[in-house]
Amino acid sequence: MIEIDGSYGEAGGQILRTSVALSAATGIPCRIHSIRRRRPNPGLRPQHLVGLRAAARMCGAEVEGDEVGSSEVTFRPRAVRPGSYRIDVGTAGAVTLVLQTLLPVALRAGGEVQLDLTGGTCVAWSPTVGYFKDVLCWYLAELGTEVDVDVVRHGFYPKGGGRVKAKVSPGKLGRVKFVERGKLEGVYAESIASGSLREARVAERQVEAFLRIFPEAEVKVRYVESSSPGSCLHAWARYEGGTLGGDALGERGKRAEQVGREAAELLRAQVESEAPLDEWMADQILPFMAFSALDHGERMEVRASRVTEHARTNIWVVEHFLPVRFLVDGKAILCEPG
Repeated sequence: MIEIDGSYGEAGGQILRTSVALSAATGIPCRIHSIRRRRPNPGLRPQHLVGLRAAARMCGAEVEGDEVGSSEVTFRPRAVRPGSYRIDVGTAGAVTLVLQTLLPVALRAGGEVQLDLTGGTCVAWSPTVGYFKDVLCWYLAELGTEVDVDVVRHGFYPKGGGRVKAKVSPGKLGRVKFVERGKLEGVYAESIASGSLREARVAERQVEAFLRIFPEAEVKVRYVESSSPGSCLHAWARYEGGTLGGDALGERGKRAEQVGREAAELLRAQVESEAPLDEWMADQILPFMAFSALDHGERMEVRASRVTEHARTNIWVVEHFLPVRFLVDGKAILCEPG
């Protein structure tokens, strides 16, 4: 039984998500205590509970402490099963954070996994579904693992109501070595807004502000049906050896021009770093680096725009479950067996 202190480092929900994902993927039971202890609403929140229970379904796990507010969870997995899973994240809970939990599990299923999730697709404090599809899934495709993502409906805060289908075809991961990003292939942006915001030209204004910083970008403007009015601008820069993201969300009282400018400034900071990974992907790629290092028996390496406390905390969790060692050297993250 692996013991994980949920108050370590960044001390957020990522400790729970990574612990549960790796426990399910490896078959090693774990106990996570002091979950989100230093947060304003400590313990499990509804969204964490959804990811926990979904992972348990995929591997037939026995779970103790799976209730809202719980500060301690015990997770005893069995074998991961391929198949189809329907998951309701509830209101505007982020479907992408649940997908973060389930992806490492699905990759060890030994067969195709189909996930059908409802909830929020563009909500605060989480990757947008666009980032998941165009950035994270690009890296997985480079590693030989296909994740097909279909955004059936967008969901914004507070009602959510979005729907995303993901099909995961597991296989042996390729070598995780993203050190040089190479030639720029293009800069892209997708500006999305609820149909009720069409008259105010919200999606167009977001793009216009973005183009002031990235005039060369290829852009798309989309108005969508949604249960709550909302908007986002999802942007990415694709290179031969890496993809960088920069997204921003609309909210009441926030001008559309501010959304477009914010996304552009976030993306520009990643581009100017000259690294093939942005600071958010440095966190998300870690479990796949570890599995790749073990599968191939050699050192893996990536270079990111910045190694955050969030990433360092995730490294600490991964090292508890897998026999690997990470080394952070400036902007480089290395992972080797042992």
